[in-house]
Amino acid sequence: MNRLAEIFFQWLPLAVAIIGICGLLYAVTRQSYRSSLNDPQIQWAEDGALALASGMVPAEIVPRGVLIDAGQSPAPFIAVFDKEGIPLESSATIDNFPPKPPAGVFGYAKKYGENRVTWQPNPTVRIALVVVPVPDDSGRFVAAGRNMREVERREANVSKGIGIGLIIILIGSFIFSAFADRRRRQA
Repeated sequence: MNRLAEIFFQWLPLAVAIIGICGLLYAVTRQSYRSSLNDPQIQWAEDGALALASGMVPAEIVPRGVLIDAGQSPAPFIAVFDKEGIPLESSATIDNFPPKPPAGVFGYAKKYGENRVTWQPNPTVRIALVVVPVPDDSGRFVAAGRNMREVERREANVSKGIGIGLIIILIGSFIFSAFADRRRRQA
């Protein structure tokens, strides 16, 4: 048993390095998924705000047709809000109503020029939302969002894969360390 403890403490720095590399791999992958999740919304919100500032009306920048159920669909949506955060036009609904983020989302966007936030309108729906103030005196905002469900599934799969890989590599490296220790002692 004493020899096993020696092998363990010799193997421990390798285990720490393996855990660190897997943790870094997870963090980089997750950040990549999360940051790219906002890409269409950034464009839609910024372009919509500029279009409104140039004289277009909300109905001209919000696509017409069937409303997206943002609680179910991963499709991006766009909405225009007045200065009080009341929806004027929206291409989506959440729980059969136009999206209505909390007032603080708009306050932050007004103060800093943009707000990228994860919004959870109900316990089962998470939305990656980008809110941009219209650069005029109207006080309006353009928000674009999309359901995070698919990206969260991908993140969960990556987590499982990295977790399983981590366990296999740790066990394998410990067995290899024990085998190498035995060979050294025999030599």
